Amino acid sequence: MKISGSGSLSAGKINDHISVSGSVKIDGDFECTGFRTSGSLRALGNLTVLGDIKSSGSFRVAGALYGGGNAKFSGSTTVEGGIEIKGEFANSGSLRSGEEVEALQGIRLSGSTKVGGLLFSQKNINIDGSTTIKGDINGDNVYIGVHSATIGRKKHRQPYIIDGSILAANNVEIYNTFVQGDVKGRNVKIGNRTDISGNVYYIDSIEVDAKATLANKPIQISEAAEDIIQK
Repeated sequence: MKISGSGSLSAGKINDHISVSGSVKIDGDFECTGFRTSGSLRALGNLTVLGDIKSSGSFRVAGALYGGGNAKFSGSTTVEGGIEIKGEFANSGSLRSGEEVEALQGIRLSGSTKVGGLLFSQKNINIDGSTTIKGDINGDNVYIGVHSATIGRKKHRQPYIIDGSILAANNVEIYNTFVQGDVKGRNVKIGNRTDISGNVYYIDSIEVDAKATLANKPIQISEAAEDIIQK
C-alpha cells in the first residue's frame, strides 16, 4: 500500500507493506508486514511491523514499536513506549524513546539519541552520536565514541551520558563518556575524558587512559563472578 498524499489508517491489521511519501495518521494499534516512510507518520497506539522498518522522515509513535526485521532511522523519530527489534537497529537521525530499546542483532547509533530505559542487544552496540541512556547498556561488545577517537575529533564535553551501567559479555571500549554506574567486560578499555562513578570490573585485560577519571580502582574478577556482576 502506497500513501503519497495525506491520509489516515484505522486501527487493525493489514497483510501488506506500507510505503509513505506523504503524511499518514494511524488511529490506534496497527500491524503490517513492512513499513517505509520518507514523509510523516503519526501513530496513536502500538505499531507492529513483521518485517523491516525504514524511515527518513518524521516518525512518531504514541505507544511501543515492534519490528520483526531490521530497523533503520535517519529522520526525526519519537517512540513514547519501548522499541523491540528482532534484527539490527540503526539510527543516524534524531531518536527519542521513552522506554527501553532492544535489538537482538546489533545496535548502531550515530545521530542524536535519548533512551528512557535499557539499551540491549545480543550482538554489538556501537555508539558515535550524542547519546543519553537512562538505563543500563547490555551487549556482546560495547563501543562508545571509538570512531570519533580514531579520526582524532576533539570534543570539549562528554557527548555520551550513561545513567546506568555498561555490561558487556566480551569487550568494552569507551571514550568521552560519563557512566553513573559500573562498567564490566572481559577486556575493558577506558579512553580519554571518560568519567566512571561506579566500579570497573574486568576478566582478562584493563587499559585506562591517563585523562580518564575512575572513582574506584579496577577490579579483576573470575568468570564465575561474572554472573553475579551481571545481575
